[in-house]
Amino acid sequence: MDILVIAGEFPKLSQTFILNQITGLIDAGHRVTVLAKKSDGNARVHEAVAQYRLLDHTVYYHAREPEQKWKKTALYLIHLARFTARTSLRPGRPDIHFSDIARQPNLMYMVRALKKADTRKFDIIHAHFGPNGLLAQHLIDSGVLEGKLFVTFHGYDMLRFVRQKGENVYSKLFRSDAVLLPISEFWKKRCINLGAPPANIRVHHMGIDTEKFDFCPLFPHENETIKMLTVARFVEKKGIAYGIAAVDRLIREGISVEYWIVGGGPLEGRLKQEIKERGLGSAVRLLGWKTQEELVEIMKQAHIVLLPSVTARDGDMEGIPVLLMEAMAMGKIAVSTYHSGIPELIRDKETGFLTEERDAGKLALVLREALEKRASWPMIARRARETVEESFHIEKLNRRLMDMFEGSLKP
Repeated sequence: MDILVIAGEFPKLSQTFILNQITGLIDAGHRVTVLAKKSDGNARVHEAVAQYRLLDHTVYYHAREPEQKWKKTALYLIHLARFTARTSLRPGRPDIHFSDIARQPNLMYMVRALKKADTRKFDIIHAHFGPNGLLAQHLIDSGVLEGKLFVTFHGYDMLRFVRQKGENVYSKLFRSDAVLLPISEFWKKRCINLGAPPANIRVHHMGIDTEKFDFCPLFPHENETIKMLTVARFVEKKGIAYGIAAVDRLIREGISVEYWIVGGGPLEGRLKQEIKERGLGSAVRLLGWKTQEELVEIMKQAHIVLLPSVTARDGDMEGIPVLLMEAMAMGKIAVSTYHSGIPELIRDKETGFLTEERDAGKLALVLREALEKRASWPMIARRARETVEESFHIEKLNRRLMDMFEGSLKP
C-alpha cells in the first residue's frame, strides 16, 4: 500500500509512537510518505530516523520564506480558485467553497508542498491528531488528495482544540466516511459526545516495541537510595511540579531519594526555580532531552517511573503515555494518576500504583505505600510486562492497523 502519514512535527523526540508505527509499516513492505509542518527543531533524533532514511520520504509544508509569504499566498489563491472551480461540483463530493480553504494557510501550504513533491494519490491517508484530520479531509474533499482517511485522536485534540474552535469543529469530519481511531476508550466516549458516529470509531492504542525494552526490574534494598525517573515535555499536563513536591516530602521524612527528570519545554525555568526554592539541587536533576536509546540506559537504573499527569487549566490531557508502557515493559514500578486513559494501562496495586490528580500529599503517600510493599514488586513487575505485551505491543497493534487499512480498500 501507498500510505501518507500526516503529522504536525516530524521527527519529534517525544512522539516515538508515531515513529514506531511508521517503521512497522515500512517493515511490512508498505511505502510510507510523511507530510509534516516542520521538524521539532531538536538536533537529536532517534536512530530509526536515519536507519530508515525517513527524512528522504518526508515532505514539509511550512512556509520557509516569511518575507515572500504574501506572494506565495497570492499564487495559492489563484491555484486553489481554479482548482475549486473544477472540483466543487463533482458528483458525490460536497460543495467546496474556496473561501473555506483560503482562510486556512496550512491548507495552502500543503497544496504547494504536495504539488512540488508531485504526489497526491495514496491508498491510505493516516492523520495523527484531529486538526490534521480536518486538514486532510478538506484536501480530500477538494480533490487535492486521494485516499481512504484514518484519523488518530490522542488527547488535546478532543479538549483544548475543541474549546478553542467550538463543539462543532469536527462536524464535517464526522459526517465523512473517515475512520476515527481514538487511542483509548476514554477518548472514544469523548468522540461520541462530540457527535462522531460510533460505527466509524475503532479504539486503537499506541504501543511500543517491547523487544527494545529488556525486562530488568530493579528491587531496592531496605536502606538503598530510591531512584525515580520522569520523562516528559515540561508542560502543565505532565504534573512534574507535583512530582517534585512529593519527592520533597519523602526526603523530609528521611527517605533517601534521587529524582531524575528527562525532557524540556516551556516550564523549565519554573521547575528549576521550584527545585532551588525547595533546596533539592542535590536530589532532583534535570537531564535534558535524550534519544530512546539513551533513555533506555537511564531507565535501567531507576526503581520507580513517576508520571503524575493532570488535566491542564486549558483542558489539555494525556492519551495513554508511552513512557508508562516502556517502564512497565522493563519491569519498573510505574506510579501515575487516575487521568485520561491511564487506568486502561495501569491497574492500581496490580501493575503499578495510581493516585488522584493535583495532590502532592496523596502522591507522596502512594510512593511511600509502594516502598512499603517492596515484597510485591516482583509480581507487579511481571504483570506489568504481561499487560504491555498483551495490549500495547507495537507489532500486534501495527498488524491490526494494517488489517484495518487493507479492509477499508476492499470493495
